[in-house]
Amino acid sequence: MYPNKVRRDIAILVPPDVKSVLEIGAGSGRNCVLYPKDAYKVAIEPENREDMQTADKVAGGFNEYHHVFYEQYTEDRKFDLIVICDVLEHVNDPVDMINFCKKHLNPEGHILISLPNFLSLETIFQILVFRDFRYVRVDQGERCYGVLDINHKTFWTKKSFRRFAKENGLEIEQTIGIRKQLKFMPRLLAHSNFLPLQYGFLIKVKDFTPNERHWGM
Repeated sequence: MYPNKVRRDIAILVPPDVKSVLEIGAGSGRNCVLYPKDAYKVAIEPENREDMQTADKVAGGFNEYHHVFYEQYTEDRKFDLIVICDVLEHVNDPVDMINFCKKHLNPEGHILISLPNFLSLETIFQILVFRDFRYVRVDQGERCYGVLDINHKTFWTKKSFRRFAKENGLEIEQTIGIRKQLKFMPRLLAHSNFLPLQYGFLIKVKDFTPNERHWGM
């Protein structure tokens, strides 16, 4: 089980006027505090956790929890915001997940995605200095930043995700560097390829047509 903390680093990307939110890979649901209290919140989380932040326990908590993988979610519902924090790199087919989001997103809705940065200084240091790329097991308590989690299926940079987005009918409205390595240079982080451990993207869909071809890696 992954540790679950409020992702306050992505809060600036949450549109303040959303009325409905779907979070994929919501964990215990602590991110509920980032979304408008009156928004209807739905969580997709395969793990049946005991610490779930539900509306009957926490003000503004999630109204629904679905303990399934996203492919198994069959509700015919659309949302103003779909949140995918550190999930896209774990799935076998990122295009399929984006197609799922297109299916469940309102026409003027947004997708919020956070991704580890393969070009972060920590990863480059491991490769260039130690000549090593050692996977670690974060879900078993090992400490790791960035891309070295053994459960990651794909690796991303800011440039590769921008390409992926363009090829799959997505328009990136905002990019921020998050989980910073140099906190005293925040304005440079959105433009740097190396300083952020992760990036956050706020996205709109230009083309709702499902796409099964473009990986953009």
